[in-house]
Amino acid sequence: MFCTSLSLASPCSEEDKKYAEVWNNYYDPQEAFDFGETIKKIIDEKDLAGLFEHVDGELTSGPRKNFIAGKNFSEIFSDEWRKSLLESESPCSPVGWRGFMLDSGSVWYNKDKEKDKWHIFGILGAKKEDLNHKNIPVTWEYEGKVIPPHCLSTPWMSGDNYEDFADKFKIKNYDHFSKNPGLYFDNEISDYEPILASWGSKIYLATSLNKCFKGELRFGGIENIGSPEIKIENKEVETEICETENICQKFSYSILAELSSDKCHSLSTHVKGNCTKAYLVSIGDYSGGTMGWDMSYNIYGLFSLSDEQKYILPLKNFYKKNDAINYIK
Repeated sequence: MFCTSLSLASPCSEEDKKYAEVWNNYYDPQEAFDFGETIKKIIDEKDLAGLFEHVDGELTSGPRKNFIAGKNFSEIFSDEWRKSLLESESPCSPVGWRGFMLDSGSVWYNKDKEKDKWHIFGILGAKKEDLNHKNIPVTWEYEGKVIPPHCLSTPWMSGDNYEDFADKFKIKNYDHFSKNPGLYFDNEISDYEPILASWGSKIYLATSLNKCFKGELRFGGIENIGSPEIKIENKEVETEICETENICQKFSYSILAELSSDKCHSLSTHVKGNCTKAYLVSIGDYSGGTMGWDMSYNIYGLFSLSDEQKYILPLKNFYKKNDAINYIK
């Protein structure tokens, strides 16, 4: 349950109600406003545990539940952050597909249509957790060459690439496959070669380092792109590929943690090769516009196969960074 506005007149306008119709009325504007007021009340009371009671699972962005456990509100949020949020107005309408926000994005929330429940999914401006992963490299290198982010494959936002691989190799449990692809190589997925997708293009999951360094790979698709410049900024490895002067796509990764060889092999039990390096990587792409970066958090392993071929295989995929860190922890 959450509190309701004490005002007799609804703060939500007819325009808010009409906008809800655009989104098939999955939310009620008054309920959206009331949940925003509930969040503000919890923050006003500095109730850290109460705030995270409204988080379903882990936040998409923001502190992990294990990180805030046993701490008080002021250890996680500054007085300035709290003051600014309490002075903000609760919305009656969402920011498009993104959901509802307080204080220009300090807190993001939405209604789960299936569960018929309001929940917080993002909190920005909290104290950052020191992951304490020492000696983690900024770049992933092989024989002195930096592996660029556009060579690695990720689950696309549409899911089309993983769906076509599931269809091609008759994988029945798509959900398990999309989260644990490493268990399917040299099992259902009988070879590492690209496949012809249903829309006529060639796509891949296994990154051939030979093709990568020849400039033939583009984020899961086969394409001759040459050798884009690799930039390293703020511990992130970035590249950019432009179709025209105004149409470009950026790619980026940062290494979050290193996994042992034993852990790598446990995530790829059928692979007939030696895992020489494995990392948890934050990786994404950005094509401009309001969509922002499409990020995922994936574990990859570099394998040396019996025929001396070198491949980077996606082993485990996470949608939320916090879920990925929980797994590593």
